Amino acid sequence: MPRLIVLSLFVFFVLLLWGCSQDNLFEADQSVPVDTVLMPDSEVMGATIYLYDRQEITSEIRADMIRRFEVIDSTMAYVLDIDFFDSLGQISSNLVGDSGVIRETSNEFEVFGRVVVVTQDSASLETDYLRWNPKIGKIQSDAYVKFTRGGDIMTGWGMEADPDLGRLEILSSVSGSVSESEVTE
Repeated sequence: MPRLIVLSLFVFFVLLLWGCSQDNLFEADQSVPVDTVLMPDSEVMGATIYLYDRQEITSEIRADMIRRFEVIDSTMAYVLDIDFFDSLGQISSNLVGDSGVIRETSNEFEVFGRVVVVTQDSASLETDYLRWNPKIGKIQSDAYVKFTRGGDIMTGWGMEADPDLGRLEILSSVSGSVSESEVTE
């Protein structure tokens, strides 16, 4: 009798192991083939990308590293430094950020992580996320923002602004302080 129990247990474990190995084989057949994994078409260190609107340069994007994915019109950029140009070709503002996604065919881009925009007149905008919307010619965010001009500071959630920060609208939870020298009677 004890031999029958040992033999039964052995058969049970063999069937259990065989069943588990069959499940693993089945799962392997369902996995994504390696050739469908999206790999960059190119990777460049120390790159510069120019965005244009009708042959006029609108932005110069410098990055420590870029990875280009042509099939989805996306370029991943790391350690960004971007100059925005006005209609006269002069730099109107500068943006830095940790990383971003650039879509060259539509001239759109998004920037993530410690994003800071500084204008020629030293106004600044700080946030964790910005998006350039070329259809309306504005930068936008749905994240927390801090805007500083001179001694004035405004904070809130979400914003829309011109690239030179001349016109800026904070969308919600607005708070701030205005220096006395700026207050007019």
